[in-house]
Amino acid sequence: MTETSPSAAYRPRPRWAQGIAGLFIAALGGWMTWLAWHQAARDAEFSLRASFLGPAFVVLGLGLAAFGGYREERLARGESLEGLDGLRLLTPRWWGVLVLALASAAVFTVALWRGWIGH
Repeated sequence: MTETSPSAAYRPRPRWAQGIAGLFIAALGGWMTWLAWHQAARDAEFSLRASFLGPAFVVLGLGLAAFGGYREERLARGESLEGLDGLRLLTPRWWGVLVLALASAAVFTVALWRGWIGH
């Protein structure tokens, strides 16, 4: 009989692939952050989406490159993924990364909006 739990169905991704994906996400976030800053500096207007998503993607991408995925972290500790989905899958480390990503996005957006940077 085969096991059908989420832990059995999930095949962990290689660590090197997660690192490459994380660096790609961080680079995309860096480009979006630069784009928002450049728009604010040049036109005194900026893309709200780019200003918020850019810094968040930088932090999330670097988190993925540095720590690997949250599912792999749980599996490496011998935890089961059964009964966990969505935000309940996040480990304490990834909650910290998420909070840092949202905080950096908010601070950067407010700094552009108030004119503290970009002018």
